Amino acid sequence: MGMATVYRTIKSLAEEGWLVRVELPGMPDRYEKAGKGHHHHFHCRLCGKVFEVEDCLEEIRLLPPKGFVVEDHEVVFYGRCPECAAVPR
Repeated sequence: MGMATVYRTIKSLAEEGWLVRVELPGMPDRYEKAGKGHHHHFHCRLCGKVFEVEDCLEEIRLLPPKGFVVEDHEVVFYGRCPECAAVPR
């Protein structure tokens, strides 16, 4: 299967609502299955893997200054995953 076919299929699945784009700063777009609900991500700086963080604190919407209206947010945690953290630095 050619790469063009893969990209066309991903684009089609995203347009149909089966996939959603995940944008992480400084990285190429990733896609994940739609319908998971709001969540965040953890990016391991050593191995480069990205993990889902299932929970989100609702209090995060209280952080902006008074009068601001939060419409959406995305939090990305950076560090080392358990496998990479086990390796001495």
